[in-house]
Amino acid sequence: MNQAMQVLTSQLTTEWYTPAWIIALARETMGGIDLDPASSDKAQETVKAAHYYTQAIDGYSKPWGGRVFLNPPFDDTPRWMRRLCAAYADGDVTQAILLVNSAPGYRWWEDLYRAHPVCLLRERVAFVSDRRVSAGTAKKGTTIAYLGAFWSKFDSIWSAYGRVLMP
Repeated sequence: MNQAMQVLTSQLTTEWYTPAWIIALARETMGGIDLDPASSDKAQETVKAAHYYTQAIDGYSKPWGGRVFLNPPFDDTPRWMRRLCAAYADGDVTQAILLVNSAPGYRWWEDLYRAHPVCLLRERVAFVSDRRVSAGTAKKGTTIAYLGAFWSKFDSIWSAYGRVLMP
């Protein structure tokens, strides 16, 4: 296995950061990012949320509100997705961009796209490792979900990057 593939399949780290172009589109969609609840100091060099929680702070259990960007830990995606959807349903989160693996055949993913607009990105995402160097593209496709009232804005921004599905 070549070195890039070893890095992409490594279980040694779950620290893979969202590339800047996705963060820019999330900002454009929502008008800003108030909270990144599953983040790190390093990720905030790009995300620049007004507030963020790290693994040490346990962002899952803290209050969530405003415009949220969430790239959850991929080893616990369904739980984080449900937490975000609950905070949105309660009115605490006003808008959110959620980045997850495309996962047809999983109930949580079907629940997501049946309730909220999603963009199935046409290209595999080149996430950034903890060394801030891209190690190639992800092994799986990526879905961007939008929770909020501005569905047509989401569609107009994200449709250039993949197929947008409306519930």
